[in-house]
Amino acid sequence: MKVLRTLPNADWTINQVVENFPDALPVLGRHGIDTCCGGQKTIREVAAAHGIPIEQLLAKLDQVVNPTDVVLDVRPDLRAGQDPLGKIIAAAESLRDEQSLVILVGFEPTPLYGVLAARGFGHRSERTADGVWMITFRRNSTPGC
Repeated sequence: MKVLRTLPNADWTINQVVENFPDALPVLGRHGIDTCCGGQKTIREVAAAHGIPIEQLLAKLDQVVNPTDVVLDVRPDLRAGQDPLGKIIAAAESLRDEQSLVILVGFEPTPLYGVLAARGFGHRSERTADGVWMITFRRNSTPGC
C-alpha cells in the first residue's frame, strides 16, 4: 500500500518541510534558508525575507519532493557498436541535485565508476535476476551547515 504524503505549501514552516522531506535542506541552504533561525517561519515568510518569488521556491521544493530518476538503457547502443559514454556523461551532467541516473547495461561497467566519481557521483550497483546490471548514480552530497 502506497502512503501519500501531503506536499509542502506556502503555509508550511521550514521545520515541517525538513522534517517531512530531509532532502529539501540543500535546496533551502542554497537560498540561505536554514532551520537555525527561520525554522518556525513559513515558506511564504522566508521567501519574502530572502527576496525569492514564492512560486520559484515552491517549484524547487517540488523537484525534491517529486524527483524523477533518469533511466538510460545503453544496451541498444552497445549492440549497435556505439560508445554510450558521451550520452551517459551528458545525462549525468543534466541531473538536478535530487535526481539519480540509472544505467541499464549487460555487464558491470567498472571503468564508468571512476569517470563519474571524478565528476562528483557515487554509485550503487545491482545485478537483476535476468542478468541486467542496474547502476544508480547520484551526486555526492555535501555536508549541511
